[in-house]
Amino acid sequence: MTKSWFMSCCNDIWIAAGYPDMPGHAFCIGGVTELLLQGTNPDIVATQGRWTSQAFLDYWRKIESIPPLFISNSANSSHALNLEPAMDSFRTRHNLTASS
Repeated sequence: MTKSWFMSCCNDIWIAAGYPDMPGHAFCIGGVTELLLQGTNPDIVATQGRWTSQAFLDYWRKIESIPPLFISNSANSSHALNLEPAMDSFRTRHNLTASS
């Protein structure tokens, strides 16, 4: 399986269902969000994503406002409550400014 084959299959299905075609980057954004919502330390997420610059913060820019929109009964809401302090701690440890 290749990325282009996988994305082609996904996009064929999405377009047939009336959804727009999506770039592969949507999976990166979704993966980051899921890991953070599951309580994964932001340092681990950054390492897993092989991010060595501040570019990954674009995915997390409004992460504190996303959980209330999507948390279901199956999600552990305590992780979402701890997300903002974890992100602030990450930014402080790495001397990063918060994105707006």
